[in-house]
Amino acid sequence: MPATFKLRGTVNGTIRPEIYGQFLSRRRWVADEALHNPGHPDADESGLRRSVVDAISELGAPVVRWPGGCTGTSYEWERGVGPSEQRARTVDWHFGYDVGNGFGTAEFVAYCRRIGAEPQINLTTGTGSLREALAWVEYCNGTGDSVWANLRRSHGYDEPFGVRYWQIGNEEWGAWELGQVGPQENAVRCREWAKAIKRLDPELKVLAIGCFEPSQALDWNLALLREAWDHIDYLTLHTYWPFDPDADGGDYERVLSGPYRTESAIVAIQGLVDLVSREKPGTPKPELAFTEWNCADATRFEMSPKWRPTDTRYRTVDALAVGSFLNVMQRQAGSVTLANFAQTINVVGALVVTDDQLVRETVYWPLWMQRRYSGGISLAGDTSCSNVAGESLERTAIELPAVDVSASTDRGETTVWLSVVNRDRHQSVRLSVELGQPLATTVVRVRQLHTEDPLDRNSLAEPDRVAPRSDEVKLDDDLALVLPPSSYSIIELTTTAPVVA
Repeated sequence: MPATFKLRGTVNGTIRPEIYGQFLSRRRWVADEALHNPGHPDADESGLRRSVVDAISELGAPVVRWPGGCTGTSYEWERGVGPSEQRARTVDWHFGYDVGNGFGTAEFVAYCRRIGAEPQINLTTGTGSLREALAWVEYCNGTGDSVWANLRRSHGYDEPFGVRYWQIGNEEWGAWELGQVGPQENAVRCREWAKAIKRLDPELKVLAIGCFEPSQALDWNLALLREAWDHIDYLTLHTYWPFDPDADGGDYERVLSGPYRTESAIVAIQGLVDLVSREKPGTPKPELAFTEWNCADATRFEMSPKWRPTDTRYRTVDALAVGSFLNVMQRQAGSVTLANFAQTINVVGALVVTDDQLVRETVYWPLWMQRRYSGGISLAGDTSCSNVAGESLERTAIELPAVDVSASTDRGETTVWLSVVNRDRHQSVRLSVELGQPLATTVVRVRQLHTEDPLDRNSLAEPDRVAPRSDEVKLDDDLALVLPPSSYSIIELTTTAPVVA
């Protein structure tokens, strides 16, 4: 199947490294037990499992969100500070089972610093108050002679933690969430909480919870933008692409269509932001942040206190969807400037961590690949190719381009990276490239994730069955190369002069 990618000679914007962030909830077998487990043979002096920290560090996450998620809307932060041996177990009121508090605020911040990430704390809106939220900000960042800053000092931390990112809320538009509210109530709360946080420190970044559900997104986001515009830095969104692994064909078309549908929605929501900006002349626009995103097995929900990780869940096709959404965020660099992959460990995680084993899921690898092999500038381009069958969330037939491409470079550099997903399940694609600059060499480096069966997955028994490989490939006379079906590739090309001076 022939396809062509051609640069336009313009840029989409600067790719913010924060789009490669991670999400770590406090729930069982995520932050608790899988990461923080002081009694484990692999635990270091801080109680973190060394092998897990090492695997996460390889992803180079610039920002990590914690403690939730659903677990965050009822989190009592004061239970997770002070001497760890004095922290009692409490009930997670969302899930209804008891949880430990050994991994609290100080431990989370230290973990973030250890892996080179900025901490992003989600404030407790479901059962918490503005007073509790401001006390948490002061505990983390206070420098004066105040009660909460002094409490932090009494716990052995003289210097402030310097937490810059604070998120207000989590999916309070949903009936499952503790503290569900309507659009206007949420908008007013976000306005007042953000206003108060900025009074403590106007340099802090405030993220307000937006809505991505089609039936509610307009009313919710419009109310929020109009009320809180002057005080928030990000409008946050969550998106998951559900699949049924037992469905006909493994839901291949449905899960690969998810990022394609999401890109259209990003354009629409950015349009809403632009519309409200006309009412707010001379003021900066809130940026978009996807603080949860991933594929999700719709047949498995780890809500029980008895749940334990027993095996992997993600297939090669799910990794292609993750690669596609990374492409989406690069192309939409002018809108999406922060994101948290949901999540790092076990529950819709990039890693499966049991008592005695760690396995990188297939979806780990696109995160690893694109973080390492991308530039900081998104290049505008056009892809010509045929279409393949897709499927909407409601399981109606749609069509989407067979080839998904994002191009990036660094200013003044001669390396161009093409991040390419071949969505066609059965056909290879012969991709021709036109960069507007002569190539310094027609031998290119290709890093590729591909298996003969797109439903292949890693497992506890075969942890490395699906992993990327790296090869040198010579382009043919038409500056083209062949990419196999159901594959994710990053192609590294070198031009004779910078594409962006």
